[in-house]
Amino acid sequence: MTSPFLQRSPSEYVAANELAFAVRDAYPVSPGHTLVITRRVVATWFDASAEEQTAVMALVEEVKRSLDTLDPRPDGYNVGFNAGEAAGQTVMHLHVHVIPRYRGDMEDPRGGVRHVIPGKGNYLLDLSPQPRTPDPMFVEKLLSLLDEGRFTTTYKFAVLLGLIDLCMEHTSTKGDAPTSVTTVQLAEKVLALYWPQATRFPLGDSVLRQNSDRNKPALLLAKIIAFREAHAPDPSASISRARFAAPKQFGTLLREIEWTLVEMPLPRLQRFGPGSDGEDAFLYAIAWSEREPVRRGQFNANDFDNSIRFQPGAAEALAGLATMLRPIVQRRWAAKIAQLNGGVVQDAHLEEFLFGHNRVSLAPVRDQLVELHNGRCFYCDARLGKDAHIDHFIAWSRHPDDGLDNLVPTDARCNLAKSDHLAAGKHVTSWLDRTHTRSADLDEIARRVGWNRNPDETLGTGRGLYLRLRTGVRLWRERDQFERAEREIVAKLFVG
Repeated sequence: MTSPFLQRSPSEYVAANELAFAVRDAYPVSPGHTLVITRRVVATWFDASAEEQTAVMALVEEVKRSLDTLDPRPDGYNVGFNAGEAAGQTVMHLHVHVIPRYRGDMEDPRGGVRHVIPGKGNYLLDLSPQPRTPDPMFVEKLLSLLDEGRFTTTYKFAVLLGLIDLCMEHTSTKGDAPTSVTTVQLAEKVLALYWPQATRFPLGDSVLRQNSDRNKPALLLAKIIAFREAHAPDPSASISRARFAAPKQFGTLLREIEWTLVEMPLPRLQRFGPGSDGEDAFLYAIAWSEREPVRRGQFNANDFDNSIRFQPGAAEALAGLATMLRPIVQRRWAAKIAQLNGGVVQDAHLEEFLFGHNRVSLAPVRDQLVELHNGRCFYCDARLGKDAHIDHFIAWSRHPDDGLDNLVPTDARCNLAKSDHLAAGKHVTSWLDRTHTRSADLDEIARRVGWNRNPDETLGTGRGLYLRLRTGVRLWRERDQFERAEREIVAKLFVG
């Protein structure tokens, strides 16, 4: 009998003894969520020997002591197992969940594991947020912000797109958008957005201006240009390869971008029209403001509060509207650049230059991924020839992600047929299974070629898209064939 748990590399073990081992859950419901698993494949706790049960409980205690050292320290734990399909077990190999709990991680935690019966807290019923019509006032404010915001650079577009991406990537296992993100996370997203733009635009053979000052580039862009000239002069160099090539300098760049965001766009983004009364913090709240700015010394202090706390409903609206908002923001960004650069960039391919996925070559990972899949197409299992393609499983137009977990080998026919569609359930199952069971192999490919791999963010985006689907949405299956999405079935795929 095979078990996906036995595919986990010993290097992933966080604790082990002769009869059991512990690994972090591939789909954690909280930071530190850990599974304690028997080395022998037995279906449930009641099939295990007394010695195996003792070994499992010894590791539960060891894992708990280790988790107690986390910062922040867990305020409590849920520990337990599912026994049988009727109890929700989906992997028939005994595994005990050790789930750290934190004050405020849910509105009312009372009852704990009692919430398993339909109508009395069944998490499957609440797994994905019901598709809802966004608050028209929120949408109106967001569009007004794009039209009326007082900005002399393109920073506002980068911040908005960064926040949208983070709301998608940090979708919880229940399908909820995050309540907050950090300035560090936002800096990484903003850097990724500006990275391809800090190269020469072919039509004018110069880097496009992104601010109204003709004498010097926007500060944030200038820092990225300087880094690229020193450490990534190849215009097609991916951001992940640059990070591997110059990690210390990359860290310094990221910190400088974070400071720029803290100092300028974040306290000013939610401002409408002239005057101090024009601010409406409908998106987020931060611990500083334009009136009470942060000094560099405060920013560098260990106790600096770098949280960006979303206002109620804002993160869910950004995630739910992501696939519609992204092209709108990108078009406004491109129009602003065309305005700032005059007639130099009156070119139909400007938006592709700024945001297109073809700017970064996927050639370095092609052979590695084809080998990982034994020379077979991910979608139809046909043998791949020399013209194998690499497809973004979650289409770039829906969410820009060049992370290794989002890349799959395919033949030209499947790649063309799938296009920008979301894949059907059977492909989602294969995709999730690969991330779960071939994690060590993907890690090795990422290390070998210097490629980015963030499985938690990639899977978070998958949850953000699939768990918000309405029943009946078309999902691509093969060639010109589609199937209708059933929300309950799709949701269970992401429960694992």
